[in-house]
Amino acid sequence: MCVFVACLAGCLSGPDDDGRESPSPSQSTGDKADDPATASGPCPSGADGLGCLFALHDEVMAGCDPARFDDLFASLEARVGALPAWHEGRALFVSIGDPVAPAGTWNGWSPDQATEPVCGTDLHTAAIAVPSGFHEYKLVGPGGWQLDPFNWAFAYDDFAGNPDGRNSVLDTYDSGVGHLVQPPEPLCSDALGNCRAMIAYLPPRYDSPENAGRSYPTAFAHDAQNVFDDATCCFGHGGWELNRTVDREIAAGSAAELIVVAAEHGGAQRLAEYGGELTDAFMDFQIGTVQPTAASLWRIDPARVFTAGSSLGGLISLRLAFAHPDVYAGAASLSGSFFIGEEEGDEDGRSMSEIALETGLLPLALYVDHGGTEEDGTDNLPSNQRLIDALVSAGWSRAVSPDCTGGPGRLCTFHDVGATHDELAWRERSWRFVRFLFPPP
Repeated sequence: MCVFVACLAGCLSGPDDDGRESPSPSQSTGDKADDPATASGPCPSGADGLGCLFALHDEVMAGCDPARFDDLFASLEARVGALPAWHEGRALFVSIGDPVAPAGTWNGWSPDQATEPVCGTDLHTAAIAVPSGFHEYKLVGPGGWQLDPFNWAFAYDDFAGNPDGRNSVLDTYDSGVGHLVQPPEPLCSDALGNCRAMIAYLPPRYDSPENAGRSYPTAFAHDAQNVFDDATCCFGHGGWELNRTVDREIAAGSAAELIVVAAEHGGAQRLAEYGGELTDAFMDFQIGTVQPTAASLWRIDPARVFTAGSSLGGLISLRLAFAHPDVYAGAASLSGSFFIGEEEGDEDGRSMSEIALETGLLPLALYVDHGGTEEDGTDNLPSNQRLIDALVSAGWSRAVSPDCTGGPGRLCTFHDVGATHDELAWRERSWRFVRFLFPPP
């Protein structure tokens, strides 16, 4: 089964094929009439093209016109990563070469309807009735149970019998919850000498036709291995579950609909990248590769970009915001490792407190929290309190969560007395920075 766009094009021959190459997205333009049943050319690739896509599919299945088949192929090719398409109660699944049967939560995990060849070609499709909701599924075919290669949306699954540790996800645009997506290609850096995955959370209604032209405020988080709801990560604690927290805050009307994007940390290089000799190279990678790539894939509002992280991720979040106040509207740190640079001989030579005092007030909204107690000084309490004092001295207006008002020059802090330095603690209080940085409209 072909996995990527280029392979999809190479695998397919049209009906009554005469040696023509299947059209590429750049070749498959053409005029689009208002009536999707009579339009010429491929359908728009965004949410505003869903009605057109289903009408075109039905037309091709009924008539097998070669030109319209080419339009259908190009329309599906443009949606690789976002298939199956769902619209008004129907989901359009795709496979190449072999039939597959989707089995998921909407049909009791029963593979009862397989994809069928379109007009005698290797392209197989199935338009299946699927109700509104958040549905996990797998494809059942000659290779057994497998993830959907044309779908980047997924959910973590800690079931012992699932070797992937994930299921594919069909999240209908009226489900009321968001979902995670992971592009197949990693992000690589010559300067850092490594590659890493990038995962995003897309909010409820992101894929609805009515939001096709809408852009979203975005949090660029760090440590993608730990940020979302992977129950198997993080020393047995599970992740932050930030996707679930954002879902709840949106549903409660306590936060705006937002995108969260997180690249994985660099493994053994995490300390060097976030707080050591590779910090400058990492910041260049974040600004020059991670964020532009995300902006090319998802509808990010460049005027409402924030960064957030915990521990060393909290440190690099503030470092990024202070280095690039033209890029970020604010930053959040949970239990930030702000002791880096405070000791004589540290690689950096300057602490975050010194940077804040030297730079002075910037038009940034900042959230800073920590746990621990005054007596034990755990969870980076002393260095966080020194940073808070430095930010206030530099001109930030401070309030304590949840009584914080967002905006440039505002500082929201919270001391979770006795809290430990782990994902359990950050999971419990991540709603605080979400409400502060992303207030409802």
